[in-house]
Amino acid sequence: MRSDPRTIIQARLKTLGMTQAQLAKEIGTTPSILSRTLGTPLVRQDSHWPAILGVLALRVNIEPDAAKENGGSET
Repeated sequence: MRSDPRTIIQARLKTLGMTQAQLAKEIGTTPSILSRTLGTPLVRQDSHWPAILGVLALRVNIEPDAAKENGGSET
């Protein structure tokens, strides 16, 4: 079952015990702008990325950063 990016983000926030307001502060924006952002597509409608990925039979996955999950630092 596929989930939309907003659902994935909300589940991840829950896992981390974080609110959308906390995420907004962490990325330097407001909760309302973050909410608006989460309601928009990841890829603009006029982008060629969906066509490129489709032709090449590729897909984009959103998943936790394993290095950060295990206490490692960002590379």
